[in-house]
Amino acid sequence: MKFPRFIVATVFLCLLFFGLGTSVSSAKTTDRAHLRWLRDKPKIDSVVVVGSRFFSPGDIRKRMYSRKYTIWSAIKGDRRARVQRETLARDTMEIKYQYLINGFLGVGIHESFEMLQPDSTALVRVRIDEGRQLRYGGITVSGDYPAEFRFEIEKSTRILKENKPVNLFELRQVAFDMKTILANGGYPYAQIDFMLDSVATSAIAPIRYRIQSDALVHFGDLAVTGTNDYPEYAAAREVKIKPDRVYRREDILESQRRLFESGYFSTLQLYQSKASLDRLRPDFTLQVRERKPRFVTLRTGAGQSEFKDLIWDLSGTYGKRNFFGSRRYEFISDYSFSLGDDIRLVTHRYRLRFTEPWLLGIRMPLQLTGQYEPRLKDPVQDYKIESWSASAATIKNFGRQIRTDLGIEYESVQILGVSDELKQEIKDIEGISVRRKLYFKFRRDSRDNVFIARRGVLAEIGAEYYGGFLGGDAHFTRFQASFSRYEKVWPGWIMATRIMSGWVEPFGESEDVPINDRLYLGGANSIRGFRENSLGPLSADSVNIGANFTFVFNHEFRWKTIQVFSIVPLLKDFFATLPLWQSAFVDIGNGFEKMSDFRYRDLALSYGTGIQIVSPAGPIRLD
Repeated sequence: MKFPRFIVATVFLCLLFFGLGTSVSSAKTTDRAHLRWLRDKPKIDSVVVVGSRFFSPGDIRKRMYSRKYTIWSAIKGDRRARVQRETLARDTMEIKYQYLINGFLGVGIHESFEMLQPDSTALVRVRIDEGRQLRYGGITVSGDYPAEFRFEIEKSTRILKENKPVNLFELRQVAFDMKTILANGGYPYAQIDFMLDSVATSAIAPIRYRIQSDALVHFGDLAVTGTNDYPEYAAAREVKIKPDRVYRREDILESQRRLFESGYFSTLQLYQSKASLDRLRPDFTLQVRERKPRFVTLRTGAGQSEFKDLIWDLSGTYGKRNFFGSRRYEFISDYSFSLGDDIRLVTHRYRLRFTEPWLLGIRMPLQLTGQYEPRLKDPVQDYKIESWSASAATIKNFGRQIRTDLGIEYESVQILGVSDELKQEIKDIEGISVRRKLYFKFRRDSRDNVFIARRGVLAEIGAEYYGGFLGGDAHFTRFQASFSRYEKVWPGWIMATRIMSGWVEPFGESEDVPINDRLYLGGANSIRGFRENSLGPLSADSVNIGANFTFVFNHEFRWKTIQVFSIVPLLKDFFATLPLWQSAFVDIGNGFEKMSDFRYRDLALSYGTGIQIVSPAGPIRLD
């Protein structure tokens, strides 16, 4: 029996449509189930990498965000051991970055998540199409730019070593460095382009940079808004933007830093004025929000002294920031109380400080301080001490890394309640002396972080002159120097090295340096493993009398360790931003009566390990 052709065609189309509909419906059902499975954040059972030849599969897995689920990852609460919303993007980014810095500019990454039965865990599959590796050929720089920048621009290309794998981020960094060089020389509109031939059959890719510097630009006028409590010049003088001065991007950044350092403003905006019509002489606007001119601060805390087990400190400050324009004064009072069975006032002092922020029109703050300590009974002996002092100090910064301090201090001390014969004896025993000194300090700090430095150098030199033409009871000089270096030795590991030395020597009428002004070692900041100030020359009755020469060498390795707080209930989120570091250290050093007494065999040695929690107030250490 034959059916008409149109009936056969109709039935065929119906069957085809039904089959396609069933397939689409089945695919939609599968996709929805897969999405629900991913939404539940399944555990990662395994990570499979295929297609990688330059890197081994194991090396790729180490660089990925995804981690295989283990009991240890569960204890740590490591969210990377489950499929997360960001897993796909993070894995692709981490893998692609490694290939892009090794010359594989055409790399392709495809990642998928597959369900494993019977426990519905996830298999992470990564397919990699590496493509061709390119290496640097010759580097050429051309274009229109002033010859005075040629050396610096060519110097910026030295990181591109010939025959080294092409690094896309290095290429962009060099272009940025070139633009920075020109922007700091008056050419902020400079255009930098780079080209490399990635299509040619050769794996060697010549690099060509082309520069168009545009025209020389000068700063225009500066308008300051938002000043009410402070004079306008308090803001304007901190800004390095001056009319007709050659434009420098660094001047804009430095101006912002100086404005914050001045202490007058809580927020600020420094930007090119929209109304400025001359692109070669742009005007700028500085908009500031002022801090309150009057301020009060209170501080309190507890500690331990050499006389009492528990001391409570209380300090209060009242000040004004716009005294006679932009000058500042502060009145500070400090109190210390002993707690326990014998509650009494241990110390109280009062200070008046005046600050001239620009000395003689130079950005070199001058601080004048007067201090008075009313008569108070000694914590142990039956006599009273009264003192007053005055000081003048100034600071000068040279760039961001170098700082110098220069100052003079004048002090007067009176011992009351004893005969004149006993006063000198008390001074000798207790180390009390009238100190009048000149001092100078030099500091160079290129560390990238004050608390946990990963690279950089900290060098400090200090010289102090006591007595002499200044008068006073003691006449001696003191010199101290330290050099610290921080560097990465391998990913995640930091090596820190410090060498420190000090030297004091009496002169003139003084035969010895007062015991309180000698040098002491031992404790957390010098030689760990020894009690505070326990190292150095000893007297006949084994009492530490202080050293006239010291030498210290510290060597330490630091690395991020297990974040134990992440597994503590209720504290997990609180400590999420406080990284935990661990260290292994070696400390060597000692103090000597004279420099000629230095012997290697007499150096104290300690070694150990420690942990540091980096809190917002600074590192909390346990060694």
